[in-house]
Amino acid sequence: MALDISGLNFFMPIFSFLFVFIIVYSLLFKTKILGDSKFANLIISFIFAIIFMSISSMKLYVETILPWFIVLLVVMFLIFLIAGFSTKDLTKIMTPKLAWVFIGILILIFLISAIKVFNPIFHPDLVISSGDSGATFFGQIKSFFNSSKVLGSILLLVIAGIVAKILTKK
Repeated sequence: MALDISGLNFFMPIFSFLFVFIIVYSLLFKTKILGDSKFANLIISFIFAIIFMSISSMKLYVETILPWFIVLLVVMFLIFLIAGFSTKDLTKIMTPKLAWVFIGILILIFLISAIKVFNPIFHPDLVISSGDSGATFFGQIKSFFNSSKVLGSILLLVIAGIVAKILTKK
């Protein structure tokens, strides 16, 4: 018999609030932007978490990121566990390249979640409705990628990537 944990959705706003609060507090504490005052860091973190949770789209964004962030942490743990069993020297596995792969995946999670949550706000004409409208979905995607703004942005990103690669080689 499977365990039904759908009741945890009731506590999701609390988990989201705590997640934002802890992330902001740790960033403020580590960077020491406000100095060494723990009280100031706590108050600012608390205010940021309240603002995030009071705006519905920001709350949805955090609630979209959290499960994927947890999945990434579990995958990282399992990879390190398997690597620990297979080799005695974990420094061979824990390289900066692996860290950059996980950072890249985390950035991808942030971007995909942002597109999912904020796309209807910024582009209400591109909202994909549920139903039997497969032809309109592909038509919207085709018109989206045929716009000059999108093609110009993609071209600019490709050029920036090539320039960054050339500059970092030397």
